[in-house]
Parts: sequence; C-alpha cells; structure tokens
Amino acid sequence: SAALATTNVSRRFKSSGAASAYAYDDDTTSSTTTSHMSDLGRTRQEAWMVNLNRGDNEWLTGPRTEDWYTGKSPKHCPGVDSHGVLRSLPLPNLSNVTRQAALEYFDNSWTLFEMLFAGLKGDEPFYRPPVHGLRHPQIFYYGHTPCLYINKLRVAGVLEKPVNAYFESIFEVGVDEMLWDDMHKNDMVWPTVSEVYEYRKDVYDTIVDAIKTHPSLDDKGGVEPVTVNQDHPMWALFMGFEHERIHLETSSVLFRETPIELVQTPAHFPTLHPSVYDSTSKATQPVEGEDFPANQMIAVKGKDVKLGKPLDFPSYGWDNEYGERTMNVPD
Repeated sequence: SAALATTNVSRRFKSSGAASAYAYDDDTTSSTTTSHMSDLGRTRQEAWMVNLNRGDNEWLTGPRTEDWYTGKSPKHCPGVDSHGVLRSLPLPNLSNVTRQAALEYFDNSWTLFEMLFAGLKGDEPFYRPPVHGLRHPQIFYYGHTPCLYINKLRVAGVLEKPVNAYFESIFEVGVDEMLWDDMHKNDMVWPTVSEVYEYRKDVYDTIVDAIKTHPSLDDKGGVEPVTVNQDHPMWALFMGFEHERIHLETSSVLFRETPIELVQTPAHFPTLHPSVYDSTSKATQPVEGEDFPANQMIAVKGKDVKLGKPLDFPSYGWDNEYGERTMNVPD
C-alpha cells in the first residue's frame, strides 16, 4: 500500500481540487486527450475528456491487485464464502448492535462497492458521462459514498471535522430528478482516481475508528448490545451502509450502459449460472405443469390491510417507509 501511495503521488497531474488555481495548457490537454481518443478509436473530443491521461490509466487497466481495496480485500472480508466469492451479509438487527457486528457490516458494504468498481477498465469509464446524460460519471459515485458517511456523521455529532472539505462539497449531492441543472458537473475537472482512492482510505480509517471508539456504541465488550434507533447518533452510520448498497445497484446499471471494452469482470465476483449459456435448458425454458405448477387464480376474502413501517422496527429505514395507512381490499 505504501508503494502504491508513493506511486499515486507521482501520478497526480492537475486535479479538480486545484482546478481554480490552474489553467490547463491547451496544447498539452489537446495532445493527451487526442492520443487517448486515438488509442480507443474515438473520433470526437468532448469536454469531459480533459480528465483523461493524468497518470492513472495504466494502474486502472487490467485486473486490480489487493492494493485496490482501501479497506479489507475480498478474500479477507466478512461475507466471503468457501469459494472466495464475496457475498452480502444480512441486514443488521438494530435492536442488537455490537461494535463487531457493525464493523463487519461496514467492511462488507465498503468492499462490495470497491469490488464493483474494480470492473472499470482504464480511466475513461470513471469520467465518461452516461450516454443518456441523466447521471454523473462514475468518479462521482466512487467519491460520493464515502463523502456521505462523513457528512451525515458530522451532522449527527459523531465526527467533529471534515476529512477533505473540498471533496465533501463536490461529492455531496447527486442528481435531483426534479432539477437537472446540476448536470453541468459532468464536464468539470474532477479529481484523479488516485486522489479519490487516497480519500477513501482516509474515510475508511475514520469510520472504523468511530465504530470502535464512539461511546454511543459501548457494548461492554460485546456482552451488552445496544439499540440503534432514529434518536441514536449512529443511525447516521447505518444510513451510510444502506446508502452505499443503493449505489451498488444504481452504479451497476451504469456499468451495463458502459461500452463493453471499458469494463471487466472483477475477481471474487460470483460466476453466472451454467444455464445462462444453454438456451435449451429447463432452467431457461421451463414447461408449465412439468417444471412448475399452473398459476391459477384463487379467491381471497377481503380485509383491511395496514401499510407503513413502525418507528421502532429494528432495521434502518428511509423516510418513505414510515407512516400509517389502512386500506380495505375487497374480495
């Protein structure tokens, strides 16, 4: 890790952290982006390409080494199975929280997210905006999930200061579907991947320290688990966990929209089921009545149905899950 960190320093050219202080040399920018375009068969220069060729492309091309992971590597992470495949841990029970359980769920969430991003090949897919223009480039999401941990834990009073105030500004707010004006960030000069990588390392250490030492999680050495509810300061921590898992899904959609030459299968990903490759398999062409019962409609007596999640339900929830409503469902 130390060797990688030293190398990363030399990779940094002109980051967005210093974008206001530096003016890019037009000739240098033009020649580097044109070279990168030529290598990948691109024929048109676009504004976002100013972020390419700043020293990270070689590092990001090909399979990632264990140094890619700023926390635990997949093979040492909670949730890894006997085949070396990293899988998600179950949703935590917030009426029975220990420091160890919180740390394991954090590590599992954090490493799953970084394993997904090991699927980007080279620096281009980190900066290339999605073709529909409705989401930010992946570099934003790579920095967004650690940023939310810090900002929310500061609001909750768990942390006293930022890790990187500039990063916690540019990575704070994603896309608001009701306001598309913030999409101008897609063409900005972003930090380099190696800079965000270093930021993630610092955030990881900060969150681990909070889990291990904050008095609100004092479980008396694991023998007296605590209850984390909406009034507990560590509610913000579990918000960070579930927010990160939301972006596992949303970023994976953006991966599917990325040109195929810019993605790769990360190590420790689960393999596809063999039936995927066999179009005649019963698994993909089941027969009604043989492989599954006929789906017949049955009569159900009408009754009142109560909607809404109780405030004391022992799992993290977003605001739209709460409240109460009773509906009468007819026969």
